[in-house]
Amino acid sequence: MMANFEIRILRLFKPVVLILITSLLWSTLATSPAFSQTSQSQSSTRKLKVSVPPEYPELARKMNIQGVARVLLTVTSDGRVVGVKELGGNPVLVAALVQAVRKWKYESADRESEIEVRFEFVQNRS
Repeated sequence: MMANFEIRILRLFKPVVLILITSLLWSTLATSPAFSQTSQSQSSTRKLKVSVPPEYPELARKMNIQGVARVLLTVTSDGRVVGVKELGGNPVLVAALVQAVRKWKYESADRESEIEVRFEFVQNRS
């Protein structure tokens, strides 16, 4: 009887433990500034015209999840973001970054380009 109870408890807390471990690892690895954008294209640098900052997810705030989220954008020649590839970070934070960057607009260029975006989610201690 006791073993069944322990198994149910472990199944219940496994997702929470995984999220906590992931957030701990990412928060210790995060050494970059709060926001940085790195162009993968060596031939041209695209300037950002319209940007919406990602919202800090409520789940991440409640669980004190912090860290860096990284995505790779595909930007058309007219500056629209048409593709977002997740590169790394806590899935909760990456999802918030993906939602935000889909609304971004860049200056026009002569061809499509790929741009890596890194965003560090840090909670304010106020």
